[in-house]
Amino acid sequence: MEKREEPRYKIDAAVEVRYGTNTIDARAVEISAHGLKIECTSSLRPGIKVEVTLFLKKTERFFGKVQWVLTEFGKGGLNYKMGIYCEEGGLITDNGP
Repeated sequence: MEKREEPRYKIDAAVEVRYGTNTIDARAVEISAHGLKIECTSSLRPGIKVEVTLFLKKTERFFGKVQWVLTEFGKGGLNYKMGIYCEEGGLITDNGP
């Protein structure tokens, strides 16, 4: 059984992930106080520092690091799931995202 330190919440929100001069458009599918799980058609390697803009009711921007990447074969080619860690935290409150 997987033990998590923080609760995760399912979401469906647009995300921009910037690294250097590049930008990846993605979908956030899970959120916790310290991170996001995103899905997209581009991949980054773990350890890369990124700037993330999350489009919820209020636009949120934070700096983080890619923690892990999973590659899947899907319709139209490869799809990627990535975990992005936000050291500062505060992505959600006690009331959720």
